[in-house]
Amino acid sequence: MDMDYLTQHIGKVLRTIRRERSLTLDDLAKLTGVSKPMLGQIERGESNPTVVTLWKIANGLQIPFSSFLQDVDQPQVTVILQQDQPIVLDDDGNYVVRNVLAISNPQPADLYESRLLPGCSHSADAHGVNVTEGIWVKNGQLTLLLEQQEYVLGQGDSVHFQADVRHTYVNKGGLPCEFLVMLVYLHSNDLKLP
Repeated sequence: MDMDYLTQHIGKVLRTIRRERSLTLDDLAKLTGVSKPMLGQIERGESNPTVVTLWKIANGLQIPFSSFLQDVDQPQVTVILQQDQPIVLDDDGNYVVRNVLAISNPQPADLYESRLLPGCSHSADAHGVNVTEGIWVKNGQLTLLLEQQEYVLGQGDSVHFQADVRHTYVNKGGLPCEFLVMLVYLHSNDLKLP
């Protein structure tokens, strides 16, 4: 998916949701913890938000992260070619997320392919109430820090947890760690995309 298109699309989705909920940019800033100027730049398609910024907005609005990445009208069968799957970079490219699959019916769920470079970490804020996160390690070793507990996962290992707490992914190994993240939203607001 073209990054310019994605930046414009994210802005259009954000503006639509904000207007449908009769929120001002000030209201949205208070809900999300993202500054009013940054929200305005995102809405106008002038800024490509990071993973962390999109998560803050999604959590504040209580919507799935993938709401910003989905196309408008999804037919009964949807094939998404790899080159059309949106990619978001964070932490100077040390953490890369590809939205592999987004399901909206009957239960919203997202599947992400993630890559974390050696010696790097990525912290994620709580994803909101009633969100379950599952992780499966494809390659490498991933350490999950969750509520002062450390879980070490190797190739083929998996874990799932209530994602309503801050958590951190750490790659302590010498090779990139590739892993899948599945988010299931147990209760989500109905969302009309532009």
